[in-house]
Amino acid sequence: MLISINPFKYEDAEELCSLFKRDLILRNELNLSDQSEFSADEELLFISEWNKKSNSESFAIRYGNEFAGMISLSHIDHAKNKARVGYWVGSEFRNRGIGKKAFEAILSIAKSRGIVVLASDIDKSNLYSLKIWEKYNPVITEKNETQVSVKIKI
Repeated sequence: MLISINPFKYEDAEELCSLFKRDLILRNELNLSDQSEFSADEELLFISEWNKKSNSESFAIRYGNEFAGMISLSHIDHAKNKARVGYWVGSEFRNRGIGKKAFEAILSIAKSRGIVVLASDIDKSNLYSLKIWEKYNPVITEKNETQVSVKIKI
């Protein structure tokens, strides 16, 4: 199945809202209360404002025609050629290599923008995410009891 990332748009926000409604595991991981409901307009506005505030670009992760998650380049610093990466994949789409392929795609986008250093903070319990980064020989430092910071040169 084709895995792709595309700039986040209104149709993605509609599918994101649908995913949030049915994916209780993801809601818990993202610290969304069980009572929280969002409209596509609210989500698109939230992501647009976050992109501006954090100098970021957000992308929908698609598994075939389905919305499977999000990935972003954030805190982009062109003067230092560095950025942060954040991503999540809905629980029903996991263990299919989607996160790995989305990460490879964001690396390509980052390179095309002249970014040479990428970083992220990852929960120590998120072994799948750590495995994705390990392929790129990261510098790993302890951030706190539950997280590590990872950094790679691309």
